[in-house]
Amino acid sequence: MNRIFASVSILMLILGSMTVLKVCASPETPKIYVDPKDNRFSTETTVVGDTFTVNISTSGWEDPGLYGYEFKLYYDPTLLNITEAGYPTDHFLSWTTNFPTPVIFDYEAGTALFGGILLGDVPGSTGSGVFAYVTFQIIKAPPPVLSCDLEPKDIAFLDPEGNDILEYEVEHGIYEFSAPGPPVYLAVEPETVSAAEMGDEVIVHVTINEMESGLKLVNVTFKLHYNTTLLSTKDEWITPGETYVSFNVTVEADYAKVEIQMVTESPFPEGKATLATITFNATYIPSTLTASPLSLSNVVLTDIDGDTVQYDHLDDGLYQVPITAEKEDLNGDGKVNIQDLHIFAQAFGSYPGHPRWDPRADMNGDGKASVLDALLIAMKFHD
Repeated sequence: MNRIFASVSILMLILGSMTVLKVCASPETPKIYVDPKDNRFSTETTVVGDTFTVNISTSGWEDPGLYGYEFKLYYDPTLLNITEAGYPTDHFLSWTTNFPTPVIFDYEAGTALFGGILLGDVPGSTGSGVFAYVTFQIIKAPPPVLSCDLEPKDIAFLDPEGNDILEYEVEHGIYEFSAPGPPVYLAVEPETVSAAEMGDEVIVHVTINEMESGLKLVNVTFKLHYNTTLLSTKDEWITPGETYVSFNVTVEADYAKVEIQMVTESPFPEGKATLATITFNATYIPSTLTASPLSLSNVVLTDIDGDTVQYDHLDDGLYQVPITAEKEDLNGDGKVNIQDLHIFAQAFGSYPGHPRWDPRADMNGDGKASVLDALLIAMKFHD
């Protein structure tokens, strides 16, 4: 009997808790928003005259629901033109009891007015759905970057009693049309590095490539992440690749952060430059072939005006250990093939400190990647 009483008590407690949770749950705030929010285009894929469509949607409606609405969608008429706008068949307010107002356009001001209301003694609409759709045509091309908000404003919401609903959220959309960014990018070189024994030095260079003087680039910041089980470094092991105005290094838990001021005035850098040379110590050599990324992140390029310069991409590096018994197997994949020839070809003619230096290419250990090393790899090619 006591066991039954205890079970019933626990059940009542659970049910009571569920009731309390239901009563205490805060109601969701209604929202009106543009979907998709981000409408970004590039001249590589988009031209003047192309179109795109957005929905003006809503969500978060609970009892007593929405009975009627009105809003304007604002845009920049110097950048965009509306070619079509209307109400979808799956409108948030049911078509069987909904009276949509005609869409009113003001092409000079850049607005489109929408509205709708339920008919008769019916409950308000709850949940989520779509109010309207708009198709825009792009009428102006960059440069410079062209953008504007797609913003619902002048909003009025009514409940079934005709009362104004004042608490709601608004999320606008974004339109952007831009030319391709500059080709400048950062890279870890050589692409792959290795070590044979604990204590070996592993040297990589972080380079900046395809700079244009028109970018007026002066500052570069980046982080290089590495596996601290396999490698270690210190502030003093990281040195500038060129003569820079300032060069600051901080070694943290699993990355090295480098901050560089390249110049203070014209002439601004062009082409390619080595930002930093980073020397690692091989702290652990696993028994099986292991690959670990040397990855770039938090890259910030700044021009002389303090504005951010966009970069095209980042080329990460790879630390691969251990070096195989065959010294001619430069990438450590257990065979000597065209991939190894490529590594050697990239380093040919280099020496320690040279931006293309790769110690793997120095197979005879004379401190340079020369024709003598080429003979060694040729003799082992596909052997």
